[in-house]
This record gives sequence, C-alpha cells and structure tokens, in this order.
Amino acid sequence: MKKGVLSILQVIGYLALITAFTVILMGLTKTFIGDWESGGPRVSLLGDGILTTLGIAIAGLVILRALRSSMVFRGWPGFGTAVRWFGRGALIGLAMAGSMLLLTLALGGGRISLQPAGLQAYLIYVVPFGGCLLISALSEEWLFRGYPLTKLASVLGAGWASLAMSLVFAAAHLGSAGSNPLVHVNIVLGSLVVGALRFTPGGIAAAWGFHFAWNYTQVLCGASLSLEGVNVPGVDFEASGSAALSGGTFGPEGGIAATLVTLIFLLLGFVYFRRSGVLDLPLPLGRSGPPESILEKYP
Repeated sequence: MKKGVLSILQVIGYLALITAFTVILMGLTKTFIGDWESGGPRVSLLGDGILTTLGIAIAGLVILRALRSSMVFRGWPGFGTAVRWFGRGALIGLAMAGSMLLLTLALGGGRISLQPAGLQAYLIYVVPFGGCLLISALSEEWLFRGYPLTKLASVLGAGWASLAMSLVFAAAHLGSAGSNPLVHVNIVLGSLVVGALRFTPGGIAAAWGFHFAWNYTQVLCGASLSLEGVNVPGVDFEASGSAALSGGTFGPEGGIAATLVTLIFLLLGFVYFRRSGVLDLPLPLGRSGPPESILEKYP
C-alpha cells in the first residue's frame, strides 16, 4: 500500500515538473519568438508538441541526475525495433480509424463531400499537418505512456496501470470542444489500446505510431479531430444526425462507431495477446503477472 501511494506521488511530482518546465518554455517562446497559438491549428499543434517534448526531456534529465533513476527514460527500444513497431502501431491506427470513419458513414453519422480545391492545395495543407501531428503524438505518448505508466505498472501491473492512465488521459480532455460522456468513454477505450501497444517490444514507439496514424487518417478525410480551425482543402467530413452517431463537434472519434471499433479491437487484442505471448495481457480483464516483472519484460 505504501509503495503504491509513493509511486502515485512520484508520478504526480513528475507531471508537475514537466508542467512547470513546459510553462516556462512556452513563456520564453512567446516573449522572444512570438505567439505560435495564433498561427492556426497546425502551428499550434507543432508549437505545443515541440515545447511539451522539450519539457519532458528536461524533466527526465533533472530526475535522472537528481535521483539516479533511469526509469524516466524507459519505454524506448533500440532504433530498429522502434521503427518496426512504429510502423505496426501506425497500421493498427490506420485500420481502426478507417473502419471508424466507414462505420460512421454507414450509420448515417456523416458524409464526405469533395470540394473544388485541387490536389496541390490538398497536399500543401495535409503534408505539413502530418509533421505537426507526428510531433504532437510523440509529446502525448511520451508524457502519458512514458514514466507515469511504467512507474504505475511496476506496482499495479500493466493492466490496472493502463486503466489508471487512461482515466487521467480522458480527464485531460474534459475541456475539449464537444466533449460528452460518450467521448470520454471512447478516450478511455482508445487509451487502453495505446496502453496495450506500449507493453509490446515496440514500447512507446508502437503507441506513438498508432496515435499518429489514428489522427492523421481523420485529417486526410477532412474530419475535425476535436481541433478547432481544421479546414482541409478539397475534402470535408460533414457530421449529420445525432452527436452519438457523428461525434458532433468533437469529431468522428467521439461517436458510437469509435466505441464499437475500439471494443472489437480490444476483444481481438485480448485473444491475440493471450495466445501469442507477445505480452502478458496489459488489460484489466486479464493477468498481468507480478508487477515488478513489467520492467524485465518490456523496454
């Protein structure tokens, strides 16, 4: 019990330290460079992602030097393994996001409309957006699936630690435009998928690949991503029907299609992980083994 409480306090302290460094970096950036947040969704995503990533790295170095704890940088495998598992995570994200969008269309929650903008205008918008989403996904996954998830998993086991961080991740989206109870259920379910990917040989890289592809697939189809100001030239994913079907202003990932697709993946993942031995089932439904074994089995 004491060890669990201490671990939670350490995670809270870690997140507070990252917040402090990130706020300082953002303040310095606005003072000496300018306000990137007024540059539209792509610039805002890129600026927030870069500064948060720097905040995580600085906080990790401080803890590494002060506490001699290398756990702050756990979760990253070797370069080759990271690249392969980033690709695998991205393929899963692409498949899930594509299935979600198709199911949303089939249920009448939206329609894709093409606009006279041209391929060049489309590419000029979405290609840089991909880079922004890549950095943004890195910062979020390193923040939530790095030290906090690793530390809690060493005490609670992978499954319950993943559930705990999924709830924290959902809480971080409470102020998002168009959020509602179904949106937060979907965020928790999606975070369980990402948590499962983190506890593979690909570690954070696999989770990063999934997060990037999940978001980018929606942008390529003109969906809103719960991010105000996204306006992809040439294509638009128009919401229709109730918010439960379309996701409303939050975007398709806030609708019932996302719920169904994610539940199906979790079920398939449950069966696959149990049979394959790729990992020891980092889901609250199953066995995670002795919590301390997490640090021995995964990067």
